[in-house]
Amino acid sequence: MFFEIIIPALSLCGLGVAFGAGLAIAAKKFCVSADPRLQEIFEKLPGANCGACGMAGCMGFAEGLICGKCTIEKCALMHEDQREKIAEILGIEAKEKVKLVATLHCNGGIKVRDRFRYQGIQECAAANLAMAGQKECIFGCLGFGDCARICPFGAIGMSQGGLPVVNDAKCKACNKCVEVCPKKLFTLIPAKAKVYPVRDKTPEATAGCLRQPISNGVYIACSSHDTGKDTKTVCPVGCIACRLCEKACKFDAIHVIDNLAVIDYHKCTSCGESVEVCPVKCIKVRE
Repeated sequence: MFFEIIIPALSLCGLGVAFGAGLAIAAKKFCVSADPRLQEIFEKLPGANCGACGMAGCMGFAEGLICGKCTIEKCALMHEDQREKIAEILGIEAKEKVKLVATLHCNGGIKVRDRFRYQGIQECAAANLAMAGQKECIFGCLGFGDCARICPFGAIGMSQGGLPVVNDAKCKACNKCVEVCPKKLFTLIPAKAKVYPVRDKTPEATAGCLRQPISNGVYIACSSHDTGKDTKTVCPVGCIACRLCEKACKFDAIHVIDNLAVIDYHKCTSCGESVEVCPVKCIKVRE
């Protein structure tokens, strides 16, 4: 009886020692040394772990920087001094970051009637599954505020007009509203307009579009690709593809493509000429 107990016990102990020794050898042989820069970079990050960069928290972002899977600009909360210090650790040049803000390309809201009574889950994603939503304009905002709920920085609220309103000061361009909107109504555009120097000081050259920008940026508050007639039928403030904005812009920065005005922000100076001539006021300026 004694040997029936002791022999299995000794066998198990022997196996445990052998497996432990094997794991110790494997751990030493296959050990991956941590990059000494990892902790240093991690300590310079905001530490919010918001996931806006697309990585698994700030530690994942630090690892991504070292492995080259992401860039410094991906962090929405990083201050300029933090960017410079991390760039120095990585041995790269810190490029100037252009502040982007989320912009809603719709101006309809309660101005657009419902074509049926929706009584389902009060979410844009759910409503969009029911015949592309309850609104007569199938391109417009459904008004249930998915974007406001998902924003980790509290930068989006819903107005009385049934549309999301973005607080530029709070917006970190995390891209979450862009991803969650089923109608793809949000884009990230520059918060500040470019200011081009006027070399010719004659009255002819300084007139019209060559004056200083009237605001931080111009954007199209519409996403409809219907014809002008069909758009006007369902929405009084939608783009009707009249092309007056094209003719007014002296910088060739705006064109009507597929029945919708589109701005080239590499050329736009936010002069406001297109804003003034738009008959339905769907070209707006960020205040």
